[in-house]
Amino acid sequence: MKESFLLTVTYKARPGMAEEFVRAVAESGVQAAIRAEEGCILYDYYFSAEDADTVLLFEEWESRAHQEVHMKAPHIPKLLEIVEKYTEEHALRIL
Repeated sequence: MKESFLLTVTYKARPGMAEEFVRAVAESGVQAAIRAEEGCILYDYYFSAEDADTVLLFEEWESRAHQEVHMKAPHIPKLLEIVEKYTEEHALRIL
C-alpha cells in the first residue's frame, strides 16, 4: 500500500487577522489551484479553539514528490505574499 505524505503548518496570524488570512487565500484562487494540483488529497485550513490568531493548515499529498512539485507551482508566490501580509510566523511539521 502506498503511503501519502502529510504535513501541517501552524500560522500565527497578526492580531485579529486569522479569518482575513484564510479568506484571502480562498478568494485569491490559490486554495482552489492547490486543491487542483496533481497529487493533492487534502488542503484545508482550521481555526484554533484556544487561540483566535492561530490557524492550522493540513496538507496531504500522494507522495513527497507531489508536495515538492507543489512548492514550485506558479501560485506559490501569491500564497507567500498573503502569508507575509496576514501572519507573523509559521511552523511546518511533517507527520
